[in-house]
Formats: sequence, C-alpha cells, structure tokens
Amino acid sequence: MHNVLVPFDGSPSAKRAIQYLVDSARSNPNLSVHVINVQTEPTFFGNYGSASMIEQFNAAALEHAGAINAEAVALLGAAKIRCQSHEVLGEVVTEVTQAAAKYGCDTVVMGTRGMSSLGNLVMGSVASRVVHGVPVPVLLVK
Repeated sequence: MHNVLVPFDGSPSAKRAIQYLVDSARSNPNLSVHVINVQTEPTFFGNYGSASMIEQFNAAALEHAGAINAEAVALLGAAKIRCQSHEVLGEVVTEVTQAAAKYGCDTVVMGTRGMSSLGNLVMGSVASRVVHGVPVPVLLVK
C-alpha cells in the first residue's frame, strides 16, 4: 500500500479511514494519498436553469468538495503524509473507479457506515459497489 485513494465525504467513518492511514504511515513512510470528494451534479427539470446558473451550481459544489477535503488534507499533512486533493462532479462509484486508475492507486481505503445486511442487500452501499467496481484491493475501515 503505497499509492492510496481515499473517497472522503467528511463523515465519521471517512475520518476513521484517514486516521487509519495516519497510523499506518508510521510503518510506511513512502505512503502517498489521493483524497477524492465526489459531488453529484445538480438536476434540473424542464428549461428552468440557464447555462450560467448550472455553471454556478457546479462551481459551488466543487468549492464545497474542496472545503470537505481540506479537513482530510490537514490531518494527512500534519502527519507529514504526501497527499493530493481531488474534487469532481459525477456519480461516486464511477468517479472513484476512474480516479483509482487515473492516479495509479494500488489500494482504495474508505470508511463504511456499517449498514445492516438487509439494507445492504436492498439498497447496496457505496462501499460494496466500490469493492466490486475497482480493480485494486479495497480496505474498509469501520
């Protein structure tokens, strides 16, 4: 585990994934982390949104993603772990899968909310969809 992708949404479980990497860095000084926050693009129905309005919504979403990622970057930086922040618009699993390939990540480390078996079966969780979507190992931190 040298080049890691961390999907980060600011949740307690995502923060535990960052803490796991901070703890792991003591025995892995060459660790490099890519922190990604994916924001869903706004959906407009009908002709109620102009191009400039859509651009403003997208820019605000990316700004919000950057603010969320800043917390993870600060924690990693305080531990002297090399990291890069990535903010994107799209569908979470698709963007995480593409980012893992784009940045040459050998592992994805992410939190999980511990959804019940029935809820996971019916709805599917982002974590389980990432496990099945990416071609590299996924470490889930509870």
